Amino acid sequence: MTLKRLEALYWVWRLGSFTAAAERLHSTQSAISMRIRDLEEALGQELFDRTARAARLTPKGQELVGYAERVMELMAEIKARIGDPTIVSGIVRIGVTEYVALTWLPDLVRELNARFPRVTLEMNVDLTLSLLDKLSGGEIDLAMLPGPIVQPGLRNISLGFVEFAWMASPALKIPDRSLTPRDLDNWPILTLSKTSNLYAQLERWFEESGAVGRRTDTCNSLSVLASWTISGLGIGYLPVEHFGRDIRASRLRIVDVTPKLPDLEYVAALDRRHPQPLAQSVAELAVTVSTFERRTQLPESTGGRTPAPIGSRRKKSPPGDRVR
Repeated sequence: MTLKRLEALYWVWRLGSFTAAAERLHSTQSAISMRIRDLEEALGQELFDRTARAARLTPKGQELVGYAERVMELMAEIKARIGDPTIVSGIVRIGVTEYVALTWLPDLVRELNARFPRVTLEMNVDLTLSLLDKLSGGEIDLAMLPGPIVQPGLRNISLGFVEFAWMASPALKIPDRSLTPRDLDNWPILTLSKTSNLYAQLERWFEESGAVGRRTDTCNSLSVLASWTISGLGIGYLPVEHFGRDIRASRLRIVDVTPKLPDLEYVAALDRRHPQPLAQSVAELAVTVSTFERRTQLPESTGGRTPAPIGSRRKKSPPGDRVR
């Protein structure tokens, strides 16, 4: 029995197929099958039900995979915690939403390259629900996205808060007064696609305010959404600090809408059931690199009420930027 054979068993079980395990281990399907057969011969037990189409474990296989998982976790922890970071090797698969990619992600990659020069990064930029599906399915090891994520088996580590606001082009002639959600029915609403956290948050906000009949145009790119808003195609809900330059240049105006939505917390989400120490190290480094506003709370978000800020990195908008 060798570590490579246990590793093959673990990834076939985790990913659900010999082909996916071979891709994960940078091997071939035949090589993975050989490792499993060698493991079965060494133990004198069949580990997979060969009559099933999918990779289905036998009762003995299910028992063994629990041990294999513990061995994999222990080996990864030894490498991450005790080994020299400069010689730690492997692949860490990171999923991020676009706003993380547009802001401090390059700084994180730079720090990771310096700290773990032999670790390969596989980056995936996607919307929230897609990233959560990939995290649950074992396709990525870590997701950095809006949260907190209330989902069994997932752990949240806060990366900070981001202020969003309703924005529009001055050419759209939004009234110079405080508006209600129902008032927004008069213009197209521009937001991220339905698989985003932001879309769900805005839908709940509109429903709770009794706003109906609005037109909502969606897009899976925050950058494209901002471009639509600047072009006067509707009212967008965008991060304030990132588009501050457009506000100061009068390409965008902040629309005062009451009630306001809470600031959006971003988190690093990890799978509690299959912890990856290297992914944990990436999450811990992301906490130090993130430029999002830090607030007083436990390091691991519980999804409770947002605490009051103790210090803001947020830049105040100059007078005249907001529509009152």
